[in-house]
Amino acid sequence: MKNIKTINWILAGIVAVYFFISAFSDLSHASQAVEIVKKLGYPEYFLNILGIAKFLGIIALLVPKFNTLKEWAYAGFTFDAISAVWSNIASHYPSESIAGVIAIVILIPSYIMFRKLNGIRVQPANKQSSL
Repeated sequence: MKNIKTINWILAGIVAVYFFISAFSDLSHASQAVEIVKKLGYPEYFLNILGIAKFLGIIALLVPKFNTLKEWAYAGFTFDAISAVWSNIASHYPSESIAGVIAIVILIPSYIMFRKLNGIRVQPANKQSSL
């Protein structure tokens, strides 16, 4: 159990650092971030929304307890990463999708370890309706 905890915190830390860098870039309106959102057709203020959401997700991820918030944080980070990949591909910039792909690659093992640490298992769907 101690190994799972350690691995979970290491992976959560990697996710937090990755999204901290991204959030800081968004909120500081770094020239590269501004260039990307404009190229994709989003307004520049979208960076503020993304940056604040990422910082809130990082806090939820790193604060002990609050497993439901952690689930939401993982979901938000995943939506962000998938949206980044999709937006770049749809805007004909597939080579710029790499940041989103990296995010997905680091999110998957982190989320798996979070679930394993908390003993959360996916239950098979019932064949009978409970109506």
